[in-house]
Amino acid sequence: MIINFLKALGRLEPFEIKNSSLTLILGAPSTFIYLEVMKYYNPDLIMPFHGNIIFAVVFLIVGVLPYLKKESITSQYGWYVFISTLAFQHYLTYATGLNNFSLDFLLVTYVFIFGSVLLLSNRTLVLVYSASELIHLSYHVFNSELDSIAESAILLSLGTIFVFSFLVMNGFIRYRKKLEFININLEDTVKQRTLAIENRAKELLRKNKDLEEFAYVVSHDLKRPLRNMYTLTDWLTDDDDNGLDEEANKSLELIKEQITQMDLLVEGILNYSLQMDTERSIKTIDVQQLLERIISVNAKENIQITIEKKLPKIAFNESQLLQLFQNLIQNAIKHNDKETVKISIDYEFVNEGVQFSVRDNGPGIAPQYHEKIFQLFQKLDANAKGNSIGIGLALVKKILERNDGKIWVESVVQKHTTFKFVIPKK
Repeated sequence: MIINFLKALGRLEPFEIKNSSLTLILGAPSTFIYLEVMKYYNPDLIMPFHGNIIFAVVFLIVGVLPYLKKESITSQYGWYVFISTLAFQHYLTYATGLNNFSLDFLLVTYVFIFGSVLLLSNRTLVLVYSASELIHLSYHVFNSELDSIAESAILLSLGTIFVFSFLVMNGFIRYRKKLEFININLEDTVKQRTLAIENRAKELLRKNKDLEEFAYVVSHDLKRPLRNMYTLTDWLTDDDDNGLDEEANKSLELIKEQITQMDLLVEGILNYSLQMDTERSIKTIDVQQLLERIISVNAKENIQITIEKKLPKIAFNESQLLQLFQNLIQNAIKHNDKETVKISIDYEFVNEGVQFSVRDNGPGIAPQYHEKIFQLFQKLDANAKGNSIGIGLALVKKILERNDGKIWVESVVQKHTTFKFVIPKK
């Protein structure tokens, strides 16, 4: 029990260890210089045991000890500070009495007493320090040749220093206890909120998985009747002897177009909803080979897709990268108003990673629509026909953002449009 009590006395907070260590390191040369200056201006002073050198070294050693990063030292660093300061204080008291209470020694004694009490910041150690110093100094005072007025003045001034330093130190301790209480409450609050966030994250992860399963099941169940409907209408329109007039055949063709749009919509929703796992199957991809495969699928007589220079290899999910370039290239083809569609693909290295660009010679996009086109189900031409449902660019943006990338558009109306995106370094 006594050992635990002593260990508790020697325990300091990390910031107290740092402050005490810095104070002693700075105090080592200051002590030596001050005592040397005293000797220089008062050669008659007696400096017993070369204390100016010995205690400068002691303070330096004690100040450096925490940097050894040893638990046995840092856990009881308060005792190292207490013993070294107590020893030097009693040395000063002894030297003060030996020099017949010279004003030089008396002044440095008082200053050191005040500083030491503040440095200790422990009531029990301060009481031991104060009591031992008072007894020691009283002994030298009463055994000196000083008159009663000088004796009273020295003891009274010493008592005043102790009282004021104790009051200051006591206020500091109360403030520290209050901070410790606040820190404990803050730690509890942080733990509770961290636990709540972790539980919320688990719940969101579960819901995301449920959403993925739901999107897959719903899209699968929806696509089956759509395909059946398309097959039936296709069979009717292909039969020349179906007995239907021209107006009815047109209605069937219209139904086929709507079914195609619905099928694309379901497929797009499925692709969009499943872009959840950014770390799925990330590997080094040869972008040049991937683009060549995409170009071979999309190339036609009136479609020219060129790669300005050999594309690099990057770390990414291959399926997502394929969807990214495929959507941008098909978007450039679908919305092009020229007889010959021209698309050029280029890249450059930037600070964030690799910046790719897909440029086309289409009608361009007005500045007010540069943000809108990346929103889900948004199309600039609401009456446009064909395989456009307003998911492609939203999917591209989602893929990039979930991989910490970004995309933007630069365009000149009636001339060209360039989609630029950055894939960050992995």
